[in-house]
Amino acid sequence: MRTKILFLALSLFCLHFTANAQREQTVLGKRNMGFSGIWGGSKHQLTRFGNTNNYVNAWHFGLEFGKALTIGWGRYDLNGSILWDNEPGQNFDINWHVMSLGYAFQSYKAVHPYITVDGGKGFAKYANEGKDRIWVIQPAAGVEINVFRWLHLGLEGGYRFVTGSDLSLTDRQLSNPYAQATLKFGFSWGRYRKNDDQNNHRD
Repeated sequence: MRTKILFLALSLFCLHFTANAQREQTVLGKRNMGFSGIWGGSKHQLTRFGNTNNYVNAWHFGLEFGKALTIGWGRYDLNGSILWDNEPGQNFDINWHVMSLGYAFQSYKAVHPYITVDGGKGFAKYANEGKDRIWVIQPAAGVEINVFRWLHLGLEGGYRFVTGSDLSLTDRQLSNPYAQATLKFGFSWGRYRKNDDQNNHRD
């Protein structure tokens, strides 16, 4: 699981620098790849555990680089213990901490594509089996809306992969698709510059 998380993280970094290089040639001018913003807020996830729909809430905090790449961390919690498959005595609870990588394409636009990968460890608890450590990775894709400069709204869909479960619930039973709304509060400084060659061509 750790290998998968590392691989996805490296892939996202490669995507970041490749996409940035393409923009420098076509749409945007040279861009500082340094620290460019701070964001934090909440995530609201609708998913399934067993045969019921469930709500998972989360907090997140991240640092933005190059006005595109966000590196952060957070925590997800099931909104209270539930009964697995609504069976009496089958109490279930789960939470997980994550490191998060996100990439915004053309983030200067009011509505733009956004992809994320969250990964980390957590705990699941089922019936009288006690707590069990698990690993979770959540790739997602969607759109981000710049409501205000200090408030962004993300609408995403993804899949939660869980591994390492030693409970009578299997990894597959704990893994499922999800829909998510993300509220981001913060500030991003700096601006995009048009490619000088493009401007000269227009002249």
